[in-house]
Amino acid sequence: MRRSLVAATAASVLLLTAACGGSSGGGSGSGAEGGDRLTLAAVTPPSSFAIGEMAQSGPEDHYYQAVYDTLLELDEDGQPVENLVTEWSYDDSNTRLSLTLRDDVTFSDGTPFDADAVKANLEAAKGKSGEAGTALGAISSVEVVDATHADVVLGRPDPALVQSLARSSGYMASPASLDSADAATAPVGSGPYVLDQDASTAGSTYAYTRNEDYWNAEDFPYDSLEIRFLDDTTAILNGLRSGEINGVSGGTSDVTTGAENAGLTVTSYTNGGIEGVYLWDRGGALVPALADVRVRQAINHAMDRETIVETVKGGLGEPTVQVFGPSSPGYDESLEGTYDFDVDRARELMAEAGYADGFSMTLPDFSPVYPDEQAAMTEAFSSLGIEVTYAPITGDQVVGSIIGGQWPANFFNLTAGSPFEMIGLTLTQQSPFNPFKSADPEVDRLVQQAQAASGDEQAAALQELNRHLVEQAWFAPWDAAEGTFITTTDVAVTAVPGVSVPPLTGFEPAGS
Repeated sequence: MRRSLVAATAASVLLLTAACGGSSGGGSGSGAEGGDRLTLAAVTPPSSFAIGEMAQSGPEDHYYQAVYDTLLELDEDGQPVENLVTEWSYDDSNTRLSLTLRDDVTFSDGTPFDADAVKANLEAAKGKSGEAGTALGAISSVEVVDATHADVVLGRPDPALVQSLARSSGYMASPASLDSADAATAPVGSGPYVLDQDASTAGSTYAYTRNEDYWNAEDFPYDSLEIRFLDDTTAILNGLRSGEINGVSGGTSDVTTGAENAGLTVTSYTNGGIEGVYLWDRGGALVPALADVRVRQAINHAMDRETIVETVKGGLGEPTVQVFGPSSPGYDESLEGTYDFDVDRARELMAEAGYADGFSMTLPDFSPVYPDEQAAMTEAFSSLGIEVTYAPITGDQVVGSIIGGQWPANFFNLTAGSPFEMIGLTLTQQSPFNPFKSADPEVDRLVQQAQAASGDEQAAALQELNRHLVEQAWFAPWDAAEGTFITTTDVAVTAVPGVSVPPLTGFEPAGS
């Protein structure tokens, strides 16, 4: 496996390095000239600006952060700190979260931000099916105490809630816009920028102008912002090289290597992502073989994680068989020997399950953006006789097709700042990334036990849950990812651990 992966990666790097050889110089997106405009690229367009419908964290973040404030925000250590909320505390039962709000914030339509707005937004988001909405599933109601105080009442303790309120679950829109027919495309927030519909092209380019009444303007030094949807690595690198684009997520080692060779700035950070093959169809609805735990275990044994991280990821990651990251309390180092790379053992398990000759399945074609990751996955499947047909897909279809249960499995990177965020994303009946609603009484029991516990007892419950997931091969992770963000030399960026892309507050002209 090592030889073919190295060859594939080397070829891609040479191709992308050659694509970077255009002329140098700053373009209209250059951020160094007075901090006038910042131009970013994203590999997916915004799925929806409607509150509750967006991902919890991902390459779409910048579209939303431009127009929406969050109740809390994450500091440089990834911990929740004040934003629209200035103080917060739980009661003794951890089922009532009391919030104290700023009193000097106004939405771009003139509506004041207050406790009524918090209630309207959280209750609207809770009813939506996006990650932002499903993360609020523990909320029973929101009680308005007065204009600057609100209590969030929970049906059960949710250790992930405060973190979620610092992510997309905490976005605040003008209450008047929540039921608007164009809420998905015409956001009305209290954020640092306003979406300029006339200068934007849906699905392509999103132009933002400064919100002149913004309460926290000093954290956003650029007068305007443009975000371009680009899922072609050559176009992205050429745009960075010419200065027409100021920044983009590194995404793959090929893009990162091409950027370094072009003299661009590459910032690396722990992004909270778990990469690998996500086995969605554990009940065998589309592919009956995946319902057999021995097949899922075989797939895990067929993954040469060390080589994948070394050659495909360029060393940017830590090999793992767990979906709870190495820095989390749910991580158990002793589990890392569970699925050593062993194709012979994998084939034995396939034969025991009645699939000695393999089987076939159709997966989404991610090769335009993740060519080497897809090659690694294909090679592992091929070693077990699993024949894969790849179906074309566009960037804006990816998340919806996964959540909609279109694929039995696929390469993916899910970002979670804590075990409880990963639980919310993947393990419950309401989880968006549990598309076939896989159920396991033991998983349910351990999730409830962890949610109700604290301290060492909570860590023990999370580790027991983790062990069960690994033994049952619910997933086939490769690595706990390390992310990169590429910028032109005139832009400085500060990343936040556990977040897919650096927040907009992390961008400023270099040297400022």
